[in-house]
Amino acid sequence: MRRSQETAIFTVQPRLRCLIRTPVIAALSVVVTSLFVAPTAFAQAKESEESILGPGCAPDRLATAHHAGGVAVETAEGENETLIPCLAPTGWRTAEVGMVVSNAGGVLFHPAVGSPPTGLPLGILRSVNLGARWQFIQPPSGGDIPPWTFADDGNLGIDRLTGRVFQDIPGYFNLAPGVSSTARVNFSDDGGQTWSVGGMPVMRFASGNDDNVKIFAGPPTKESEHLMRGYPNVVINCAGHKPLRCQTSFDGGLTWGPPSDLPFPPELAPIQGSLQDCSNFGSNGVVGQDGTVYVGYTPCNRPYVGISHDEGGTWQAVQVADVETIGWGQAAVGVDEQGNLYAAWVAAANRLPYLAVSRDGGLRWSEPMMIGAPGVNEAALPRLVTGPRGQVAIGYFGSTNSPGAPFPAPCTAYPQAPTEPATACPAWSNVTWNSYITETFNALQRQPLFWSASLNDPAQPTWYGCSASSLGVIRLDESAPFKVGPDSDWTGGCGPGPSASGRQDYIAMNMAPDNTPWVGLGQACPRGLPVPGNPRCPSTLKGDPSDASWGVVGRLVRVPRD
Repeated sequence: MRRSQETAIFTVQPRLRCLIRTPVIAALSVVVTSLFVAPTAFAQAKESEESILGPGCAPDRLATAHHAGGVAVETAEGENETLIPCLAPTGWRTAEVGMVVSNAGGVLFHPAVGSPPTGLPLGILRSVNLGARWQFIQPPSGGDIPPWTFADDGNLGIDRLTGRVFQDIPGYFNLAPGVSSTARVNFSDDGGQTWSVGGMPVMRFASGNDDNVKIFAGPPTKESEHLMRGYPNVVINCAGHKPLRCQTSFDGGLTWGPPSDLPFPPELAPIQGSLQDCSNFGSNGVVGQDGTVYVGYTPCNRPYVGISHDEGGTWQAVQVADVETIGWGQAAVGVDEQGNLYAAWVAAANRLPYLAVSRDGGLRWSEPMMIGAPGVNEAALPRLVTGPRGQVAIGYFGSTNSPGAPFPAPCTAYPQAPTEPATACPAWSNVTWNSYITETFNALQRQPLFWSASLNDPAQPTWYGCSASSLGVIRLDESAPFKVGPDSDWTGGCGPGPSASGRQDYIAMNMAPDNTPWVGLGQACPRGLPVPGNPRCPSTLKGDPSDASWGVVGRLVRVPRD
C-alpha cells in the first residue's frame, strides 16, 4: 500500500515536529471486523478539552537536557526547541505489548485483553486521534483460521515503504496443560482497519515455544531482488530463546522460508560451560537501506548484533560491548537513514541504560555512554528507535528511589520468576518507576546532547516494586517444555500480581513517520487493585489478575520554545 491509500491523520514533517499538529478525523471512514465498547474502568477523553498537543501531554514538565553520565546542562545558545512528554491510557487490559504508528499517523496497540474471567476476545486497538479514543478490532478467525487465545509474547511491526502492518502471534504447543497457540501472521494494508491472514511461520522448537516474537521489514539486497514475489520488501520474523531463530518472507508475509539460527559466539564458551545452557533471547531487528539485516540479541546476557547480508540466510555475530546485561534479550538496535547503527541495553553492574554507536555497519562499536535521565538510579526493559542521521530515542522504565547499587539480593528463590507481587519484596516495597524516553538529535557528535523526560507524572508511576527485568545469566534446557539449567543463578522479572500476572518481558517502541518516538507498555496496578492518586489504577479495580496491567501509550513531542 502507498501512503495515498490511507487517510492522512496528520501532516508528516520528517525533521520538525511543530506545536500545532491538529488531527484530521472527520473524513475518516472506519471499517472494523469487530467493534467493542472499552471497559468502564477509564473514562473517554473529552473532545472539547483536548489540547493541540493531543491527550495526556504535560507542557509544564519539559524534558531535561543532559550529557552522557546523567549530567544536566543548560541548553545550548540558539537552541530554539524543547520536548514535551505525553502519556495516554487505552482503557483496555493488556499483556506484553506491541505498538506501531501507521504511515498516516494512526496508533495501533496490541494486545487488548477482554474482561475476566476468560480475557477473551483478544484484539488490536486503533486510535486516529493520538490516543484520545480507541477502537477494538478483532483479527480474522473461524473456519480454518485458528483462534487467537494467548495474549503474551506477540508483537506488531510495520513496513514504512508500503505501510503494511504485521501482527505476529507466537506458537505454543507445550506452554502449560491445556494452553496452546498456533503461530500466524496477519497483515493490514489500510492502517489497521481491516486484516488479512498471512502465512504460518514454522519455527518450532523442541519446547514448542516460539517465544518473544518480533517482525520487521526492509529492502532486499541487490543480489536478492530477483527473489521478490509481488511485494517490494523482505519481511523477517524472529522468535525463540535458545536458539534465537529467524525466517524470511519474499511475498509480504504470505509464505515463509526455512528458519535460520543466529550463531552462538564461540568466545562465550567459558560462560556457557559444559551444559551449553545459556539462553539467546533477542530484542528487535531492523533492515538498512542496503538490505543488511541487524538483530539485537544477548547470548549469555552479553550485547551482540547479528548481521546478515543475505536476508537472514546466514549470520555474523558481533559483540557490541564486553558487559553483562539484564533482561530477556534487551539489546535493542536501530539504524538511521544514513546507515549508522545504534545499540542500547541496561548493564547488570549498575542497572543503568547505555548507548553505543557503529559507523561501519556494526563491525566496530564506540565506547558505551550511560544515557539515563538525571536522577535515575535503576532502569529496565530498554527499546530503541531511530530517525534521520544522529536521531536516536531510547524508551525504558526508570526509578529515582530504588535502593541503587550495590543492590539487595532478589526477593525470590533462584531460578524462577517471583509469584508474589513486585511490591511484596521488602527492599523494593516503596519503589516507584516512571516510563522515560531519552532522545538525542546529534548522537554522532563527540558529546551528544540528550533530552529526557518521564512520560507519566512521577506522582502517578507506571511500575511499582522490584525490577521488571530478569537478573543474572539466563540458562535454559530447551526441552519440552523447557527447563531451567541446574546451576542457574538467575531470576525472572517481577510483576504487579496477583500471582505472576502483569509481567512484562519487553515494552514496545516505534518511530512515527514525523519522527516522533512512541512507546507502548502496560501500566502496572499492584495486585490488580486501585492505587490512590493514580487514575490509571482507578477505584473500580477488584483484584482480578487481568487488572494488573492496563495499556498506555506515550511519546516525546518536539516543539518550538516560547
